[in-house]
Amino acid sequence: MKAFYRSFIVLLAAVVLLALPLSNSKASAASAEDTLYSYMPWDIEEHWAYEALDNFVSADLLKGYTDSYGDTYVKPDMSISRAEFVSILVRALGLTTEESGKTFSDVPAGKWYAEPIRIASSLGVVNGLTDTTFGPNELIKRGEIATMVVRAFESSVSFEGQAKSFSDVPDYFATPFIVQASQAGIVRGATATTFKPFANATRAEAVVMMQRALDLQKSDLPEDAALTAVITEMNAAESEALNTEQFDKFSEIYAQYYTGYELAASDVDNDFYASMKEEGYKITIEQTAPEKFEIVAKSNRFAVLNSIEGKVNFKMEGPDMTHTQVVDTDATYYLKKMPDNSWKIYNVYPVFPEDMEGMEEEFLLNKK
Repeated sequence: MKAFYRSFIVLLAAVVLLALPLSNSKASAASAEDTLYSYMPWDIEEHWAYEALDNFVSADLLKGYTDSYGDTYVKPDMSISRAEFVSILVRALGLTTEESGKTFSDVPAGKWYAEPIRIASSLGVVNGLTDTTFGPNELIKRGEIATMVVRAFESSVSFEGQAKSFSDVPDYFATPFIVQASQAGIVRGATATTFKPFANATRAEAVVMMQRALDLQKSDLPEDAALTAVITEMNAAESEALNTEQFDKFSEIYAQYYTGYELAASDVDNDFYASMKEEGYKITIEQTAPEKFEIVAKSNRFAVLNSIEGKVNFKMEGPDMTHTQVVDTDATYYLKKMPDNSWKIYNVYPVFPEDMEGMEEEFLLNKK
């Protein structure tokens, strides 16, 4: 499960505050917390497809189901409909077009799936079950997913390599697409020798196939400098606003640099900072060592970067206390390309120290 706090600075402040007898500490706004919890589904932690599912949820590519208690579930082993898959595909690739697309009698205007089906059909990514029907609520088959994925990625992925031979794939419309998808490693079979092309695909299988295809997109890679600039500019803007206590600027900064899970988490952090100010606490941070970046992975629409060797001097002042500590800012950043071609951060995993209790003890020793 994701860490609750977006940044190490907020986590460190929270640890320090745990040692203080706050008289009026306020909890984060319920609405902000509810939004954040929607990115933390309960049913994927031990799932074989956890990494892909968690990534899709964090990046706003996959929505879960929220029950009456406010808990979110992805239901990874549930079958997925044709309309649901097409919506995920269009969202993940950022597909757009003004063309009218095909007309299907069972896709009425105004339905949540009407627009993605229009886009996908006009681009030749999907066809109907017949000339006049799409079957939006029909459960999608594994062979159909392979077909749609190959069509959607044919201009940005190189379908090369050794094709797998599946004993249960007959000669039908999806066969050449299953072959191409296996060449690229997008599909690997239900077993070593079978693909089960007519089996209903699960939500997890659909997401994993999409994730593999997205990782292979290398036709329009972003410049490293464009990616690192997002992180350095965001850190500088947030530090300045924090040091000058201009909390009214946080929402604008967050909206500019964050999306998905990270944007939801930042709203909770904003409430936390405001509560600290009301209690008479002030945080300042000063960079003492610049961060360096390692490009872990990048594709046309997604990137993963490690930030290393950066350090800041963290200072927290409040009623009858002062705490100063040098903090490593090592973290892994996940970025996605937005519809306007900008890049935003949708997840951050700071490298937390193993001994959080030791941090609290250090604070108590240094307390005035």
